[in-house]
Amino acid sequence: MKKLFFVLILSLSAHMLWSQSTFIPYNRDYYHLIDRFQIRYSGGENIIQTSFKPIRRIELANFLETLKEEYQNMSPQDQFNYEFLMNDNWRYTGSEYNKNPKHWWNLAYERKSDLFVYESGDSYVRINPAMTFTVGKETDSDKLLYTNTRGIEAQGAIDNKIGFYTLLTTSQSQFPGYVYDRAFPNGALAHEASWKKFGDTGVDYFHVRGYFTFNLTKSIDVQAGYDKQFIGNGLRSMIMSDFSSPFLFAKTNTRVGRLTYTNLFSQMTSDIIFNQGFPEEGNYPTKFFAMHRIGVDVNSRLTIGLSEYIVSQKSEIEYFNPIIFLRAVELFQGSPANVLISMDAKYDWNRKLRIYGQLIFDDFEIDALRSGDKGWEIKFGTQLGVEYFDAFDIQNLDLQIETNISRPYFYAHEEPQMSYTNARNPLAHPMGSNFKEIILAGRYQPLPKLFVQGKLIRTSYGEDRDDLNFGGNPLLDTDTRIGQTGIEIGQGVSTTNTYLELTGSYMLLHNVFLDWKNVYRKKDSEIEARSSNTFITMLSLRWNLPQREHEF
Repeated sequence: MKKLFFVLILSLSAHMLWSQSTFIPYNRDYYHLIDRFQIRYSGGENIIQTSFKPIRRIELANFLETLKEEYQNMSPQDQFNYEFLMNDNWRYTGSEYNKNPKHWWNLAYERKSDLFVYESGDSYVRINPAMTFTVGKETDSDKLLYTNTRGIEAQGAIDNKIGFYTLLTTSQSQFPGYVYDRAFPNGALAHEASWKKFGDTGVDYFHVRGYFTFNLTKSIDVQAGYDKQFIGNGLRSMIMSDFSSPFLFAKTNTRVGRLTYTNLFSQMTSDIIFNQGFPEEGNYPTKFFAMHRIGVDVNSRLTIGLSEYIVSQKSEIEYFNPIIFLRAVELFQGSPANVLISMDAKYDWNRKLRIYGQLIFDDFEIDALRSGDKGWEIKFGTQLGVEYFDAFDIQNLDLQIETNISRPYFYAHEEPQMSYTNARNPLAHPMGSNFKEIILAGRYQPLPKLFVQGKLIRTSYGEDRDDLNFGGNPLLDTDTRIGQTGIEIGQGVSTTNTYLELTGSYMLLHNVFLDWKNVYRKKDSEIEARSSNTFITMLSLRWNLPQREHEF
Protein backbone atom coordinates (compact mmCIF):
# COMPACT_ATOMS: atom_id res chain seq x y z
CA MET A 1 0.00 0.00 0.00
CA LYS A 2 2.86 2.38 0.74
CA LYS A 3 4.21 1.75 -2.78
CA LEU A 4 0.85 2.78 -4.18
CA PHE A 5 0.90 6.09 -2.37
CA PHE A 6 4.45 6.69 -3.58
CA VAL A 7 3.26 6.21 -7.16
CA LEU A 8 0.38 8.61 -6.55
CA ILE A 9 2.70 11.29 -5.22
CA LEU A 10 4.85 10.98 -8.35
CA SER A 11 1.74 11.24 -10.48
CA LEU A 12 0.67 14.32 -8.55
CA SER A 13 3.92 16.13 -9.25
CA ALA A 14 3.76 15.26 -12.92
CA HIS A 15 0.07 15.83 -13.68
CA MET A 16 -1.22 18.69 -11.51
CA LEU A 17 -2.74 20.42 -14.51
CA TRP A 18 -6.51 20.40 -14.15
CA SER A 19 -8.84 21.94 -11.59
CA GLN A 20 -10.41 19.68 -9.03
CA SER A 21 -13.30 19.34 -6.60
CA THR A 22 -13.70 17.87 -3.15
CA PHE A 23 -16.35 15.24 -2.42
CA ILE A 24 -19.64 15.42 -0.53
CA PRO A 25 -19.35 13.21 2.60
CA TYR A 26 -21.91 10.42 2.70
CA ASN A 27 -25.00 11.53 4.58
CA ARG A 28 -28.22 9.61 3.93
CA ASP A 29 -30.44 12.68 4.35
CA TYR A 30 -28.26 14.86 2.12
CA TYR A 31 -28.11 12.32 -0.69
CA HIS A 32 -31.87 11.79 -0.50
CA LEU A 33 -32.30 15.44 -1.50
CA ILE A 34 -30.04 14.84 -4.51
CA ASP A 35 -32.03 11.74 -5.48
CA ARG A 36 -35.27 13.67 -5.12
CA PHE A 37 -34.16 16.44 -7.46
CA GLN A 38 -32.80 13.90 -9.90
CA ILE A 39 -36.08 12.05 -10.30
CA ARG A 40 -38.58 14.90 -9.85
CA TYR A 41 -37.00 17.67 -11.90
CA SER A 42 -34.27 16.34 -14.16
CA GLY A 43 -34.58 14.89 -17.62
CA GLY A 44 -32.77 14.39 -20.88
CA GLU A 45 -29.02 14.59 -20.58
CA ASN A 46 -28.62 16.21 -17.13
CA ILE A 47 -27.64 12.93 -15.49
CA ILE A 48 -25.62 12.60 -12.30
CA GLN A 49 -24.38 9.20 -11.14
CA THR A 50 -25.09 8.72 -7.43
CA SER A 51 -24.78 4.93 -7.10
CA PHE A 52 -21.16 5.19 -5.93
CA LYS A 53 -20.88 7.67 -3.08
CA PRO A 54 -19.39 10.11 -2.26
CA ILE A 55 -19.73 12.21 -5.41
CA ARG A 56 -17.79 15.35 -6.34
CA ARG A 57 -19.21 18.74 -5.43
CA ILE A 58 -18.62 20.06 -8.93
CA GLU A 59 -20.78 17.27 -10.37
CA LEU A 60 -23.66 18.24 -8.10
CA ALA A 61 -23.12 21.93 -8.92
CA ASN A 62 -23.31 21.24 -12.66
CA PHE A 63 -26.47 19.22 -12.10
CA LEU A 64 -28.10 21.95 -10.00
CA GLU A 65 -27.27 24.50 -12.69
CA THR A 66 -29.48 22.58 -15.14
CA LEU A 67 -32.43 22.85 -12.74
CA LYS A 68 -32.53 26.64 -12.46
CA GLU A 69 -35.43 26.93 -14.90
CA GLU A 70 -37.39 24.46 -12.76
CA TYR A 71 -37.01 26.57 -9.61
CA GLN A 72 -40.35 28.37 -10.00
CA ASN A 73 -42.14 25.05 -10.49
CA MET A 74 -40.78 23.60 -7.24
CA SER A 75 -42.71 23.37 -4.01
CA PRO A 76 -41.64 25.84 -1.28
CA GLN A 77 -39.93 22.94 0.47
CA ASP A 78 -37.96 21.98 -2.64
CA GLN A 79 -37.03 25.61 -3.26
CA PHE A 80 -35.58 25.65 0.26
CA ASN A 81 -33.74 22.36 -0.40
CA TYR A 82 -32.43 23.68 -3.70
CA GLU A 83 -31.06 26.81 -2.04
CA PHE A 84 -29.52 24.66 0.71
CA LEU A 85 -27.64 22.52 -1.83
CA MET A 86 -26.61 25.57 -3.85
CA ASN A 87 -25.27 27.25 -0.71
CA ASP A 88 -23.45 24.16 0.51
CA ASN A 89 -21.59 23.94 -2.80
CA TRP A 90 -21.18 27.68 -3.40
CA ARG A 91 -17.60 27.38 -4.64
CA TYR A 92 -18.92 25.71 -7.80
CA THR A 93 -22.51 27.01 -8.00
CA GLY A 94 -21.78 30.67 -7.32
CA SER A 95 -24.94 30.60 -5.22
CA GLU A 96 -26.89 33.84 -5.06
CA TYR A 97 -28.60 32.69 -1.86
CA ASN A 98 -25.57 32.25 0.38
CA LYS A 99 -24.76 35.79 1.45
CA ASN A 100 -25.51 36.20 5.14
CA PRO A 101 -26.76 39.61 6.34
CA LYS A 102 -26.44 38.34 9.93
CA HIS A 103 -22.71 37.73 9.78
CA TRP A 104 -20.52 38.02 12.88
CA TRP A 105 -18.76 41.39 12.54
CA ASN A 106 -17.40 40.45 9.08
CA LEU A 107 -15.24 37.81 10.78
CA ALA A 108 -17.43 34.71 10.66
CA TYR A 109 -20.53 33.46 8.89
CA GLU A 110 -20.25 35.93 6.04
CA ARG A 111 -21.78 33.01 4.15
CA LYS A 112 -24.69 31.03 5.56
CA SER A 113 -22.88 27.75 4.88
CA ASP A 114 -19.56 28.32 6.65
CA LEU A 115 -18.21 29.55 9.95
CA PHE A 116 -15.02 30.78 8.32
CA VAL A 117 -13.79 31.04 4.73
CA TYR A 118 -10.40 32.21 3.55
CA GLU A 119 -9.78 32.87 -0.14
CA SER A 120 -6.58 33.90 -1.87
CA GLY A 121 -6.43 33.71 -5.65
CA ASP A 122 -7.20 30.15 -6.72
CA SER A 123 -6.84 28.80 -3.17
CA TYR A 124 -9.46 28.64 -0.47
CA VAL A 125 -10.34 26.89 2.78
CA ARG A 126 -13.70 26.34 4.46
CA ILE A 127 -13.73 25.68 8.22
CA ASN A 128 -16.78 24.54 10.17
CA PRO A 129 -17.50 23.09 13.59
CA ALA A 130 -18.62 19.45 13.73
CA MET A 131 -20.71 18.78 16.82
CA THR A 132 -23.46 16.57 18.19
CA PHE A 133 -24.98 16.86 21.65
CA THR A 134 -27.54 14.20 22.57
CA VAL A 135 -29.48 13.34 25.71
CA GLY A 136 -31.97 10.53 26.01
CA LYS A 137 -33.54 7.75 28.02
CA GLU A 138 -34.03 4.02 27.61
CA THR A 139 -36.98 2.31 29.30
CA ASP A 140 -35.09 -0.67 30.75
CA SER A 141 -32.15 1.34 32.12
CA ASP A 142 -31.65 3.99 34.78
CA LYS A 143 -28.66 5.43 32.93
CA LEU A 144 -28.87 8.63 30.93
CA LEU A 145 -28.12 8.21 27.24
CA TYR A 146 -25.83 10.88 25.83
CA THR A 147 -23.39 11.76 23.09
CA ASN A 148 -20.95 14.65 23.31
CA THR A 149 -19.11 15.13 20.01
CA ARG A 150 -16.83 18.07 19.32
CA GLY A 151 -14.66 18.55 16.30
CA ILE A 152 -13.76 20.45 13.19
CA GLU A 153 -14.30 20.01 9.46
CA ALA A 154 -12.01 21.69 6.95
CA GLN A 155 -11.93 21.51 3.17
CA GLY A 156 -10.55 23.51 0.32
CA ALA A 157 -8.15 23.72 -2.58
CA ILE A 158 -4.61 24.87 -3.28
CA ASP A 159 -4.08 26.73 -6.57
CA ASN A 160 -7.32 25.14 -7.77
CA LYS A 161 -5.26 21.98 -8.42
CA ILE A 162 -5.17 19.99 -5.19
CA GLY A 163 -8.29 19.54 -3.10
CA PHE A 164 -8.27 18.44 0.52
CA TYR A 165 -10.72 17.46 3.23
CA THR A 166 -10.40 16.57 6.90
CA LEU A 167 -12.79 15.77 9.73
CA LEU A 168 -11.59 15.38 13.31
CA THR A 169 -13.97 14.66 16.20
CA THR A 170 -13.73 13.32 19.73
CA SER A 171 -16.78 11.85 21.45
CA GLN A 172 -18.02 10.42 24.70
CA SER A 173 -21.24 8.42 24.57
CA GLN A 174 -23.59 6.27 26.58
CA PHE A 175 -25.37 4.18 23.97
CA PRO A 176 -28.51 2.03 24.35
CA GLY A 177 -27.92 -1.43 25.77
CA TYR A 178 -28.46 -3.29 22.50
CA VAL A 179 -25.54 -1.40 20.90
CA TYR A 180 -23.19 -2.74 23.61
CA ASP A 181 -24.72 -6.22 23.32
CA ARG A 182 -23.40 -6.29 19.79
CA ALA A 183 -20.14 -4.38 20.32
CA PHE A 184 -18.61 -6.18 23.32
CA PRO A 185 -18.70 -9.80 22.00
CA ASN A 186 -17.20 -8.71 18.67
CA GLY A 187 -14.83 -6.04 19.98
CA ALA A 188 -16.21 -3.70 17.32
CA LEU A 189 -18.30 -0.56 17.72
CA ALA A 190 -20.47 0.41 14.75
CA HIS A 191 -18.85 3.11 12.56
CA GLU A 192 -15.68 3.37 14.67
CA ALA A 193 -12.17 1.95 14.50
CA SER A 194 -10.86 2.73 17.98
CA TRP A 195 -12.73 3.23 21.24
CA LYS A 196 -12.18 2.88 24.96
CA LYS A 197 -14.09 2.84 28.22
CA PHE A 198 -15.43 6.11 29.57
CA GLY A 199 -16.74 6.24 33.13
CA ASP A 200 -18.60 3.15 34.31
CA THR A 201 -20.50 2.22 31.15
CA GLY A 202 -19.76 4.89 28.53
CA VAL A 203 -17.36 4.85 25.61
CA ASP A 204 -14.80 7.36 24.36
CA TYR A 205 -13.82 7.38 20.67
CA PHE A 206 -11.85 9.51 18.24
CA HIS A 207 -13.05 9.74 14.64
CA VAL A 208 -10.86 10.98 11.81
CA ARG A 209 -11.25 11.24 8.05
CA GLY A 210 -9.13 12.99 5.48
CA TYR A 211 -7.99 12.87 1.87
CA PHE A 212 -6.46 14.83 -0.94
CA THR A 213 -7.75 14.84 -4.49
CA PHE A 214 -6.60 16.04 -7.89
CA ASN A 215 -7.35 15.55 -11.57
CA LEU A 216 -4.93 13.66 -13.79
CA THR A 217 -6.88 14.73 -16.88
CA LYS A 218 -10.23 16.37 -17.55
CA SER A 219 -11.80 12.91 -17.34
CA ILE A 220 -9.74 11.20 -14.60
CA ASP A 221 -9.66 12.23 -10.96
CA VAL A 222 -7.72 10.70 -8.07
CA GLN A 223 -8.69 10.61 -4.41
CA ALA A 224 -6.44 9.19 -1.70
CA GLY A 225 -6.72 9.21 2.07
CA TYR A 226 -8.78 7.78 4.91
CA ASP A 227 -12.55 7.71 4.50
CA LYS A 228 -15.67 5.60 3.80
CA GLN A 229 -17.45 4.58 0.60
CA PHE A 230 -21.06 3.60 -0.16
CA ILE A 231 -22.30 1.68 -3.18
CA GLY A 232 -25.99 1.53 -4.03
CA ASN A 233 -29.25 3.45 -3.95
CA GLY A 234 -30.94 1.95 -0.91
CA LEU A 235 -31.11 2.51 2.82
CA ARG A 236 -28.81 -0.50 3.12
CA SER A 237 -26.10 -1.78 0.82
CA MET A 238 -25.28 -5.41 0.18
CA ILE A 239 -22.05 -4.32 -1.54
CA MET A 240 -20.39 -1.59 0.55
CA SER A 241 -21.91 0.61 3.25
CA ASP A 242 -20.79 3.17 5.82
CA PHE A 243 -21.31 0.77 8.75
CA SER A 244 -17.64 -0.04 9.31
CA SER A 245 -14.93 2.46 10.21
CA PRO A 246 -13.02 4.58 7.65
CA PHE A 247 -10.09 2.91 5.90
CA LEU A 248 -6.94 3.88 4.01
CA PHE A 249 -7.59 3.98 0.27
CA ALA A 250 -6.70 5.33 -3.16
CA LYS A 251 -9.39 5.72 -5.79
CA THR A 252 -9.50 6.77 -9.44
CA ASN A 253 -12.61 7.74 -11.40
CA THR A 254 -12.56 7.79 -15.18
CA ARG A 255 -15.53 9.40 -16.94
CA VAL A 256 -16.07 8.96 -20.66
CA GLY A 257 -19.49 10.00 -21.87
CA ARG A 258 -22.08 7.85 -20.12
CA LEU A 259 -19.41 5.53 -18.66
CA THR A 260 -17.78 5.88 -15.24
CA TYR A 261 -14.97 3.50 -14.39
CA THR A 262 -13.79 3.34 -10.77
CA ASN A 263 -10.75 1.66 -9.23
CA LEU A 264 -10.46 1.42 -5.45
CA PHE A 265 -7.37 0.10 -3.66
CA SER A 266 -7.42 -0.10 0.10
CA GLN A 267 -5.65 -1.30 3.21
CA MET A 268 -8.11 -2.51 5.83
CA THR A 269 -7.88 -3.91 9.34
CA SER A 270 -8.38 -7.67 9.36
CA ASP A 271 -8.57 -8.09 13.14
CA ILE A 272 -8.48 -6.17 16.42
CA ILE A 273 -6.88 -7.14 19.71
CA PHE A 274 -9.53 -6.64 22.38
CA ASN A 275 -10.06 -7.44 26.04
CA GLN A 276 -13.47 -7.52 27.77
CA GLY A 277 -15.00 -5.98 24.66
CA PHE A 278 -12.62 -3.02 24.38
CA PRO A 279 -9.78 -2.72 21.84
CA GLU A 280 -6.24 -2.81 23.22
CA GLU A 281 -3.19 -1.07 21.86
CA GLY A 282 -1.21 -3.12 19.39
CA ASN A 283 -0.09 -3.57 15.82
CA TYR A 284 -3.29 -4.81 14.23
CA PRO A 285 -3.03 -7.13 11.21
CA THR A 286 -4.10 -5.66 7.88
CA LYS A 287 -5.40 -6.95 4.57
CA PHE A 288 -5.57 -5.64 1.01
CA PHE A 289 -8.79 -4.78 -0.80
CA ALA A 290 -9.20 -3.90 -4.47
CA MET A 291 -12.26 -3.12 -6.54
CA HIS A 292 -13.10 -2.34 -10.16
CA ARG A 293 -16.52 -0.93 -11.07
CA ILE A 294 -18.01 0.28 -14.32
CA GLY A 295 -21.18 2.36 -14.18
CA VAL A 296 -23.21 2.91 -17.34
CA ASP A 297 -26.00 5.41 -17.86
CA VAL A 298 -27.87 3.36 -20.44
CA ASN A 299 -30.27 6.28 -20.87
CA SER A 300 -31.72 9.06 -18.75
CA ARG A 301 -33.69 6.52 -16.70
CA LEU A 302 -31.53 3.40 -16.39
CA THR A 303 -28.13 3.09 -14.71
CA ILE A 304 -26.27 -0.22 -14.33
CA GLY A 305 -23.08 -0.97 -12.41
CA LEU A 306 -20.85 -4.05 -12.62
CA SER A 307 -18.14 -4.62 -10.00
CA GLU A 308 -15.45 -7.04 -8.91
CA TYR A 309 -13.77 -7.17 -5.49
CA ILE A 310 -10.84 -9.02 -4.00
CA VAL A 311 -9.73 -9.34 -0.37
CA SER A 312 -6.21 -10.67 0.10
CA GLN A 313 -3.63 -11.00 2.85
CA LYS A 314 -1.14 -9.00 0.82
CA SER A 315 -1.11 -6.63 -2.14
CA GLU A 316 0.18 -8.37 -5.24
CA ILE A 317 1.45 -6.01 -7.92
CA GLU A 318 -1.02 -7.51 -10.39
CA TYR A 319 -3.94 -6.26 -8.29
CA PHE A 320 -2.99 -2.67 -9.15
CA ASN A 321 -3.66 -3.22 -12.85
CA PRO A 322 -6.77 -1.03 -13.32
CA ILE A 323 -8.31 -3.09 -16.12
CA ILE A 324 -7.43 -6.68 -15.18
CA PHE A 325 -9.96 -9.34 -14.19
CA LEU A 326 -9.15 -9.93 -10.52
CA ARG A 327 -10.49 -13.48 -10.43
CA ALA A 328 -8.00 -14.44 -13.16
CA VAL A 329 -5.13 -12.99 -11.11
CA GLU A 330 -6.25 -14.97 -8.07
CA LEU A 331 -6.29 -18.23 -10.06
CA PHE A 332 -2.93 -17.49 -11.70
CA GLN A 333 -1.29 -16.70 -8.36
CA GLY A 334 -2.82 -19.76 -6.70
CA SER A 335 -3.96 -17.33 -4.01
CA PRO A 336 -6.71 -18.20 -1.50
CA ALA A 337 -8.05 -14.63 -1.78
CA ASN A 338 -11.72 -13.82 -1.37
CA VAL A 339 -13.28 -12.68 -4.66
CA LEU A 340 -16.79 -11.28 -5.09
CA ILE A 341 -18.75 -10.03 -8.11
CA SER A 342 -21.76 -7.72 -8.05
CA MET A 343 -24.31 -5.90 -10.15
CA ASP A 344 -26.35 -2.87 -9.11
CA ALA A 345 -29.02 -0.99 -11.05
CA LYS A 346 -31.63 1.73 -10.75
CA TYR A 347 -34.51 2.71 -13.02
CA ASP A 348 -36.43 6.00 -12.76
CA TRP A 349 -39.96 6.03 -14.11
CA ASN A 350 -42.46 8.81 -14.74
CA ARG A 351 -40.73 11.29 -12.38
CA LYS A 352 -42.36 9.44 -9.51
CA LEU A 353 -40.82 6.00 -9.01
CA ARG A 354 -37.31 4.68 -8.64
CA ILE A 355 -36.72 0.93 -8.73
CA TYR A 356 -33.28 -0.21 -7.57
CA GLY A 357 -31.48 -3.41 -6.69
CA GLN A 358 -28.23 -5.25 -6.08
CA LEU A 359 -26.99 -8.77 -6.65
CA ILE A 360 -23.62 -9.86 -5.25
CA PHE A 361 -22.00 -13.31 -5.45
CA ASP A 362 -19.22 -14.92 -3.45
CA ASP A 363 -17.92 -18.42 -4.25
CA PHE A 364 -21.01 -19.21 -6.31
CA GLU A 365 -21.02 -22.65 -7.96
CA ILE A 366 -23.60 -23.41 -10.65
CA ASP A 367 -23.36 -27.18 -10.06
CA ALA A 368 -24.23 -26.71 -6.40
CA LEU A 369 -27.29 -24.67 -7.39
CA ARG A 370 -28.45 -27.19 -9.97
CA SER A 371 -28.15 -30.11 -7.54
CA GLY A 372 -30.95 -28.75 -5.36
CA ASP A 373 -29.08 -29.84 -2.22
CA LYS A 374 -28.90 -26.28 -0.81
CA GLY A 375 -25.13 -26.49 -0.60
CA TRP A 376 -23.17 -24.06 1.54
CA GLU A 377 -21.24 -22.91 -1.56
CA ILE A 378 -24.32 -21.04 -2.79
CA LYS A 379 -23.35 -17.69 -1.31
CA PHE A 380 -25.03 -14.53 -2.48
CA GLY A 381 -26.89 -11.43 -1.35
CA THR A 382 -29.71 -9.50 -3.00
CA GLN A 383 -31.51 -6.21 -2.63
CA LEU A 384 -34.68 -4.92 -4.26
CA GLY A 385 -36.29 -1.59 -3.48
CA VAL A 386 -38.79 0.98 -4.70
CA GLU A 387 -38.99 4.70 -3.89
CA TYR A 388 -42.21 6.64 -4.48
CA PHE A 389 -41.69 10.42 -4.60
CA ASP A 390 -44.52 12.87 -3.83
CA ALA A 391 -46.59 9.81 -2.95
CA PHE A 392 -50.32 10.03 -3.66
CA ASP A 393 -49.68 13.54 -5.04
CA ILE A 394 -48.73 14.82 -1.58
CA GLN A 395 -45.85 17.24 -2.02
CA ASN A 396 -42.60 16.17 -0.34
CA LEU A 397 -43.96 12.85 0.92
CA ASP A 398 -41.52 10.16 -0.17
CA LEU A 399 -42.12 6.49 0.60
CA GLN A 400 -39.75 3.55 0.27
CA ILE A 401 -39.86 -0.23 0.54
CA GLU A 402 -36.74 -2.37 0.48
CA THR A 403 -35.90 -6.03 0.91
CA ASN A 404 -32.47 -7.50 1.62
CA ILE A 405 -31.53 -11.19 1.64
CA SER A 406 -28.25 -12.93 2.41
CA ARG A 407 -27.40 -16.63 2.33
CA PRO A 408 -25.52 -18.23 5.26
CA TYR A 409 -21.70 -17.97 5.20
CA PHE A 410 -21.85 -15.12 2.69
CA TYR A 411 -18.97 -12.60 3.11
CA ALA A 412 -17.10 -15.19 5.27
CA HIS A 413 -13.95 -17.09 4.25
CA GLU A 414 -12.01 -20.19 5.25
CA GLU A 415 -9.31 -17.79 6.42
CA PRO A 416 -11.19 -15.28 8.63
CA GLN A 417 -8.67 -12.49 8.05
CA MET A 418 -9.90 -12.39 4.45
CA SER A 419 -13.58 -12.05 5.30
CA TYR A 420 -15.53 -9.16 3.78
CA THR A 421 -15.10 -7.05 6.92
CA ASN A 422 -13.08 -4.14 8.23
CA ALA A 423 -11.99 -3.76 11.87
CA ARG A 424 -14.35 -6.64 12.77
CA ASN A 425 -17.40 -4.85 11.35
CA PRO A 426 -19.22 -5.90 8.14
CA LEU A 427 -18.27 -3.92 5.06
CA ALA A 428 -21.81 -4.21 3.72
CA HIS A 429 -25.01 -4.98 5.64
CA PRO A 430 -24.86 -4.56 9.46
CA MET A 431 -26.49 -7.97 10.03
CA GLY A 432 -23.71 -9.84 8.23
CA SER A 433 -25.38 -12.79 6.56
CA ASN A 434 -28.02 -15.52 7.03
CA PHE A 435 -31.01 -13.16 7.11
CA LYS A 436 -34.09 -11.82 5.36
CA GLU A 437 -35.13 -8.22 5.87
CA ILE A 438 -37.90 -5.86 4.86
CA ILE A 439 -37.83 -2.09 5.37
CA LEU A 440 -40.69 0.39 5.12
CA ALA A 441 -39.60 4.02 5.26
CA GLY A 442 -41.21 7.40 4.79
CA ARG A 443 -40.02 10.99 4.64
CA TYR A 444 -42.27 14.04 4.87
CA GLN A 445 -41.31 17.69 4.75
CA PRO A 446 -44.45 19.64 5.74
CA LEU A 447 -42.52 22.90 6.12
CA PRO A 448 -39.28 24.04 4.47
CA LYS A 449 -37.23 23.58 7.66
CA LEU A 450 -39.11 20.62 9.18
CA PHE A 451 -38.27 17.01 8.24
CA VAL A 452 -40.13 13.95 9.55
CA GLN A 453 -38.86 10.41 9.01
CA GLY A 454 -40.26 7.03 9.94
CA LYS A 455 -38.76 3.56 9.53
CA LEU A 456 -39.92 0.02 10.18
CA ILE A 457 -37.19 -2.60 9.79
CA ARG A 458 -38.06 -6.25 10.36
CA THR A 459 -35.21 -8.74 10.12
CA SER A 460 -35.44 -12.53 10.44
CA TYR A 461 -32.16 -14.34 10.98
CA GLY A 462 -30.45 -17.27 12.64
CA GLU A 463 -28.05 -16.85 15.55
CA ASP A 464 -25.28 -19.22 16.61
CA ARG A 465 -25.47 -21.44 19.69
CA ASP A 466 -23.32 -24.03 21.46
CA ASP A 467 -20.24 -22.85 19.53
CA LEU A 468 -21.87 -23.92 16.27
CA ASN A 469 -21.39 -21.72 13.20
CA PHE A 470 -24.74 -21.33 11.46
CA GLY A 471 -23.42 -18.78 8.97
CA GLY A 472 -24.48 -15.37 10.28
CA ASN A 473 -21.12 -14.10 11.49
CA PRO A 474 -18.69 -13.28 8.62
CA LEU A 475 -15.77 -13.27 11.09
CA LEU A 476 -15.98 -17.04 11.60
CA ASP A 477 -14.04 -19.64 9.61
CA THR A 478 -16.28 -21.26 6.97
CA ASP A 479 -14.58 -24.60 7.70
CA THR A 480 -16.49 -24.59 11.00
CA ARG A 481 -19.86 -24.62 9.16
CA ILE A 482 -22.54 -27.03 10.35
CA GLY A 483 -22.59 -29.03 7.13
CA GLN A 484 -22.18 -29.26 3.37
CA THR A 485 -25.82 -29.37 2.29
CA GLY A 486 -29.24 -28.47 3.61
CA ILE A 487 -28.09 -24.90 4.28
CA GLU A 488 -31.05 -22.51 4.58
CA ILE A 489 -31.52 -18.83 5.33
CA GLY A 490 -32.42 -18.34 8.98
CA GLN A 491 -30.88 -21.60 10.20
CA GLY A 492 -29.74 -21.61 13.81
CA VAL A 493 -31.54 -19.93 16.69
CA SER A 494 -34.61 -18.45 15.03
CA THR A 495 -34.66 -14.70 15.76
CA THR A 496 -36.76 -11.76 14.60
CA ASN A 497 -35.73 -8.18 15.20
CA THR A 498 -38.25 -5.33 14.85
CA TYR A 499 -36.87 -1.81 14.70
CA LEU A 500 -39.34 1.09 14.60
CA GLU A 501 -38.13 4.69 14.45
CA LEU A 502 -39.80 8.11 14.22
CA THR A 503 -37.61 11.21 13.94
CA GLY A 504 -38.44 14.86 13.59
CA SER A 505 -35.68 17.30 12.55
CA TYR A 506 -35.80 21.09 12.37
CA MET A 507 -33.07 23.04 10.59
CA LEU A 508 -32.23 25.99 12.83
CA LEU A 509 -29.45 27.35 10.62
CA HIS A 510 -27.59 26.01 7.61
CA ASN A 511 -26.77 22.36 8.47
CA VAL A 512 -27.69 22.89 12.15
CA PHE A 513 -30.46 20.52 13.21
CA LEU A 514 -32.54 19.88 16.29
CA ASP A 515 -33.61 16.19 16.26
CA TRP A 516 -36.15 14.32 18.33
CA LYS A 517 -35.69 10.59 17.75
CA ASN A 518 -37.87 7.80 19.15
CA VAL A 519 -36.95 4.14 18.73
CA TYR A 520 -38.85 1.00 19.63
CA ARG A 521 -36.81 -2.18 19.33
CA LYS A 522 -38.01 -5.71 20.00
CA LYS A 523 -35.93 -8.85 19.63
CA ASP A 524 -37.80 -12.17 19.67
CA SER A 525 -35.64 -15.27 20.03
CA GLU A 526 -36.57 -18.91 20.45
CA ILE A 527 -34.12 -18.81 23.35
CA GLU A 528 -36.09 -16.67 25.80
CA ALA A 529 -33.02 -15.28 27.54
CA ARG A 530 -31.93 -13.61 24.29
CA SER A 531 -35.21 -11.76 23.79
CA SER A 532 -35.42 -8.06 24.65
CA ASN A 533 -37.77 -5.13 24.36
CA THR A 534 -36.88 -1.45 24.73
CA PHE A 535 -38.10 2.06 23.94
CA ILE A 536 -35.62 4.92 23.46
CA THR A 537 -36.19 8.65 23.14
CA MET A 538 -33.40 11.14 22.38
CA LEU A 539 -33.05 14.86 21.77
CA SER A 540 -30.03 16.01 19.72
CA LEU A 541 -28.42 19.18 18.44
CA ARG A 542 -26.32 18.50 15.33
CA TRP A 543 -23.94 20.87 13.58
CA ASN A 544 -22.49 19.71 10.23
CA LEU A 545 -22.75 16.02 11.11
CA PRO A 546 -25.22 13.33 9.95
CA GLN A 547 -27.52 11.44 12.26
CA ARG A 548 -25.85 8.53 14.01
CA GLU A 549 -27.79 5.35 13.19
CA HIS A 550 -27.87 2.01 15.04
CA GLU A 551 -30.46 0.23 12.90
CA PHE A 552 -29.86 -3.35 13.93
